[in-house]
Amino acid sequence: MAEALVESVPASVLHEQISGLGVTHILTVPDTHQKSLLAELSVDPAFSYHVLATEDEALCVNAGLWMGGKEPLVVIQNVGLFAAMNALRGVAMDLKVPTCMMVGQYARDITVPVPENNNSAVRLIESVLQTLDVPCYVIDRTDQVGVIPVAFAQSREERRPTVVLISAPTA
Repeated sequence: MAEALVESVPASVLHEQISGLGVTHILTVPDTHQKSLLAELSVDPAFSYHVLATEDEALCVNAGLWMGGKEPLVVIQNVGLFAAMNALRGVAMDLKVPTCMMVGQYARDITVPVPENNNSAVRLIESVLQTLDVPCYVIDRTDQVGVIPVAFAQSREERRPTVVLISAPTA
């Protein structure tokens, strides 16, 4: 059996990072990749937790909440982000809405480098985000969770979308 190139980050470590951001609302579409994190966030009374039907909806609700003075965080999967590209472009980018997204790399084979992964959503997400000029940060190990506050702050300061890719399913 091949050795993993990335490690599962404990949900509690990610939760701690999110708790320090001033987030008021968690917006998600059911995500099997980050299910342990979502389970923790869903019962934390510090957040208003909302499960939405589509990623488009999550990005639009994010915009409305931000316009209303709230601080939402979007938690979705890579395939959902691909499905929401028009909302990403039209709402988050064109309307300059701060949109920080934690995106699980659903179907990533953690024993091979991303460019060698059989799943096109895994292989293409970073290059698509680069093409769209959307800053992308990657968490392959627990010691990299410090990118979460960086991405969140950048989305607010520059009024743009940012993405934090979660490489392995959360533990």
